[in-house]
Amino acid sequence: MEKITKKAVISLYQDTRKPNAEGLCPIRIQVYYGRQRYFPTNIRLSEEDFKNSYKTSKPKGERLRELKVELQAIESKANEVVDEIKVFTFEKFEKLLYATRSSLTNIIDHYQTYIAELDKNDQTGTSSSYSCSINSIREYFNSARINPIEVITFDMITPELLNKYENWMIAMDNSRTTVGIYLRALRKIFNQAIDEGIIDKEIYPFKKYKIPTGKNTKKAIEAPDLKKLFNADTKGNIFQEKAKAFWFFSYQCNGMNIRDISELKFKDLHGTYFSFLRHKTIRTTKEDPKPIIVPITDYVKWVIEKYGNKKGKPNDYVFPIFSPGMDAKERHRVNQNFVRFINQHMKKLAKNNGMDIKGTMEARHSFTTQVTRKQGMEFAQEALGHTTLATTQNYWAGFQSETKKEMADMLMNFEEPKTKGKQQERIRQR
Repeated sequence: MEKITKKAVISLYQDTRKPNAEGLCPIRIQVYYGRQRYFPTNIRLSEEDFKNSYKTSKPKGERLRELKVELQAIESKANEVVDEIKVFTFEKFEKLLYATRSSLTNIIDHYQTYIAELDKNDQTGTSSSYSCSINSIREYFNSARINPIEVITFDMITPELLNKYENWMIAMDNSRTTVGIYLRALRKIFNQAIDEGIIDKEIYPFKKYKIPTGKNTKKAIEAPDLKKLFNADTKGNIFQEKAKAFWFFSYQCNGMNIRDISELKFKDLHGTYFSFLRHKTIRTTKEDPKPIIVPITDYVKWVIEKYGNKKGKPNDYVFPIFSPGMDAKERHRVNQNFVRFINQHMKKLAKNNGMDIKGTMEARHSFTTQVTRKQGMEFAQEALGHTTLATTQNYWAGFQSETKKEMADMLMNFEEPKTKGKQQERIRQR
């Protein structure tokens, strides 16, 4: 195994493989750090000039001496970049080497670079969140200006400014949750710039300024209302019927997110169960991904048969929500539209039956409530796909206090649960 040097070694190298019409060959920056990589300069020289200037300790003639100084300046800049990087990578070196000083300190440019990286990794939802964050920050800076600014430097973001931005956001009728989402993105950009040695940690504003957090109150639907909603008559409205089917599919399938339902493929079906990796966390847990196992009940089977594709190859989607060939942005857009479809028609169905439902997340929250009460926190952790029990505990902590009280009261209920009617019969009657 090749040994990694403690520090990247810089030198200049002439690539003589493809000289131009004048016989001049490009000069490249050679970087050795366990392996070699080459980075271009804008200089081309004859082999003789490169040998008699850069490779000679005392070049003869003013032209060659000036040429040596120019080449040494390039080498010196490359070494300065190496010294600025705390943990060396070729990617960081390339970014710092070619970036202008204004680009290095311009937060807008850092956002755009990171957004491009997220798009490249098909993290479209996160990319959209970062785009909203920087657009909001730019809007704040330009709210009192006639001519919009295109440069926002790191040192302009102070604790005082962040407090003003927060107040401005609230005054613009944004929630504290939204403010928190946008500023956590900004904090990430700051942390990256510090890690890359671009800015000094002394200007980090989040030591004094604390990002607000929303109440994050999670609403779960109790069993009597779940039964009422499940049996609700859609009166022939095919849109409400479809929305209800996917809402309860999510509920029964471990509170499965709609995006994961959209991504489900025939290769994930295994007879009596199906398995999937959560789209939301697949990148953060890619070293040890643990699939979530979901039993295929009669109801799950009914939804697949009624609304799924009839036939498919292993890599084909089970449900006709996504189409082959869609890129990441298109899949994100289509999924968001499908979520809105379910939310819109479930709200109408619930309202018609004297209930209030906000959207698809209540299916997940309702599943969490029921399974935690009946099976315990560890079972809920596995079913929800949380990597740690602490995540499940934090998730449960967001539920209403009366729900927790009811759970505590159940501990004193020593009666055997009454047998309820079979759901399977209702499914067969559909």
